[in-house]
Amino acid sequence: MLFKNNKASVADAVLVPIYILSIACTMFVAFYVWTTFVTNFTPIATNTNITDTKNLTATLGEITTSISYLDYMFPFMVLGLLIVSLIFAYKTGASVIYAFVSVFMWILALIMSVVYETVFDQFAQQFTSIGTFFTITSYIMLNIKWICLVWAFLISTVMFTRNKSEDQNLAASERVFGR
Repeated sequence: MLFKNNKASVADAVLVPIYILSIACTMFVAFYVWTTFVTNFTPIATNTNITDTKNLTATLGEITTSISYLDYMFPFMVLGLLIVSLIFAYKTGASVIYAFVSVFMWILALIMSVVYETVFDQFAQQFTSIGTFFTITSYIMLNIKWICLVWAFLISTVMFTRNKSEDQNLAASERVFGR
């Protein structure tokens, strides 16, 4: 999925979680910056009109609630990336020799997912107050090794399940359309 030719591989189970980890960390930092802004800006705003202060406080509270809804978006993003990987993996196909590379990539995906989990755990410990707003994201990132394993298994399964007639049809369509 991360490659230019729009074909997925088992490497997506290693590379896409990097993207997911960076989004999770960005969400934590952005929410931390926002809550720090709200905390520091609210006392300044109390020096103005009382009605304006109430409106400002209510608006800032609503925006904070809206931003915390990003937590509910996170599983859909992970699932969407998985589905895109599976669709592109179907276009790829693989030979039996690739099965050995696939097993190696499964092991690498598990090792790297433990690294991603540890990085996120250390990152979340620095933002403990933010973690309460992003419980779903934290749960997914702390179980990323299982997600990566399922990801690698599904992509491998899709890549190896085509039969010879499907391969011949795909090769014929590639000749016709010049791909």
